[in-house]
Amino acid sequence: MKIILEHQVPFPVDAESDNFTAALASALVIAQGYTDETPYWCTQNRRYCIHCKSCGDNLPERHQTSIYHCLLTASTLAFGFDYPWDDTVEPHSLPGFRDGWRWDDDFVDALARFAGFSYLRFDGTRTKEEVLSAMKSSLDTGFPTLLRLENEMEWIIAVGYDTDTVYGLDSEFHALPDNWHSMLRDAIVITGNTAPDMSYKELLERIASALSYDEHAALENVIMNVLDHVTAENAMDTAGMLCGINGVPIEARWHAAESFLGVENLLCNICTNKEIHSRLSDVFFARYTKDGNDETHGIGWKIWGALGVGPETGYDITQQSAALILQKETQETLKRLFAKIFENDRAVCAEIRACLEQL
Repeated sequence: MKIILEHQVPFPVDAESDNFTAALASALVIAQGYTDETPYWCTQNRRYCIHCKSCGDNLPERHQTSIYHCLLTASTLAFGFDYPWDDTVEPHSLPGFRDGWRWDDDFVDALARFAGFSYLRFDGTRTKEEVLSAMKSSLDTGFPTLLRLENEMEWIIAVGYDTDTVYGLDSEFHALPDNWHSMLRDAIVITGNTAPDMSYKELLERIASALSYDEHAALENVIMNVLDHVTAENAMDTAGMLCGINGVPIEARWHAAESFLGVENLLCNICTNKEIHSRLSDVFFARYTKDGNDETHGIGWKIWGALGVGPETGYDITQQSAALILQKETQETLKRLFAKIFENDRAVCAEIRACLEQL
């Protein structure tokens, strides 16, 4: 018997730097039954999609992006300055993520409670028969499996099978090699949909804890200090460090804002106070994505600009970046811009704490 699940969304879609979250978002499009007929709320135009095609006409893809927004927010990954799977960073800028972290059980459990799904988890010590049997059973009932194989940092989705051949999805649909089990490091078999079990209050507490983490203030001090000590010898390394730090909040805070601006999404599903949610939507929009001069997304582009970085450089530094950061004017500009990013986080955190007092 051959089973291939429908409504597949190859990933990543758009700006999705976290591979696991992108894989889970695509898996939930299938598991939770999103289709071309599922209404999609367009935050850009503040209305349900009317197929104007300004952002494409693939609604499952749009739903996948919406799910990604919410998962990145609920996991708190939207509020750091690095991703915890990046072993080049120590300490990490979010609480609860140890050195060498690899999608720990409490992390996956929290996302399952937030998004509303049940699952079984296997590692490479389990037999092929055990894993394949569980995968086939879930695929038969319409639920995909997340797999981490030989490349330990990347996830794919098992979306079908034919006898012992397993079909996977990442950036494209393909058959897995026959020896896929010998490469298995991790399998998260989605077994069903459940009622969400994370309260709105818990979600906000998790975000506030991330935004107020001591490492944020420590990182701000580090940034200001390195900008006071730029030399010809360290200019390239300093530019690379600041470019790398900037690359996370410019994208991740945008995802966080989009999750709060939605009207029908996973985050709204657990919202119990529309007035408070509206307040938070306003502050997330104003501080993170509003088309102005001081929101984090726009500031991130200014930081890239000050470093001579952009689409034309592949968002990476060049020798020009080193020359620019040696200039006192650039150093002072970068100090001011990074300070505003941290200020925006503190403002969002303060509003969340004020709202928590009312819940």
